[in-house]
Amino acid sequence: MTQQSIGLILAALFVASCSSPTAPKAVEKKEVAPAEPVSGLTGLYRCYGPSRSWAQDIQVLRVQNIFIKSRQAPPGKAFAWQVTFVSPSKNRIKNCTYSVVKEDGLFEGVYNPNDEAFSGASKLAQPFVIQTVKKDTDEIYKVALENSKDYAQKNPNVPITMLLEFSDRNPIAAWRVIWGTSVGSSAYSVFVDATNGLYLKKAF
Repeated sequence: MTQQSIGLILAALFVASCSSPTAPKAVEKKEVAPAEPVSGLTGLYRCYGPSRSWAQDIQVLRVQNIFIKSRQAPPGKAFAWQVTFVSPSKNRIKNCTYSVVKEDGLFEGVYNPNDEAFSGASKLAQPFVIQTVKKDTDEIYKVALENSKDYAQKNPNVPITMLLEFSDRNPIAAWRVIWGTSVGSSAYSVFVDATNGLYLKKAF
């Protein structure tokens, strides 16, 4: 190797050592979309699938939205729902929750804890098949509001509870739309048919 070749190689190494290192590419941070409230049918069916592994003959006993202190959902939707199923063959019930957030002691996603004894159907709560529920809670609320304009105008900003049950008060499973956080604390609520979405009557 000639001295000229050696000189060229050393010069190239010197230039390389003096050049700035290539800056690492910045890692792109994916933005996490904020949690969005969901409808009652979403909560019901998210719980229904996993609960069928517990019993194939499950029926619905009750569906209700869960209030979360730090979040406000529009009427007819919620960040979490509780669904109670019954297995006639086991004579037991299972309470399942579906939540889009991990807050107020709730697990995110489906939480399907142990079952417990079922005392049997009563006039206030009778199990029914899931196919009965065809109208979603956002539609149900609109029907309830249309038939409750005077009360709603006089009582703005009242939290709305959506409660699905089949009792002796109606010929079929119905959503009870409650102005308030519970039946006991409310002065006004109405029933809307869960199958066809028709207004039934005022509860009080």
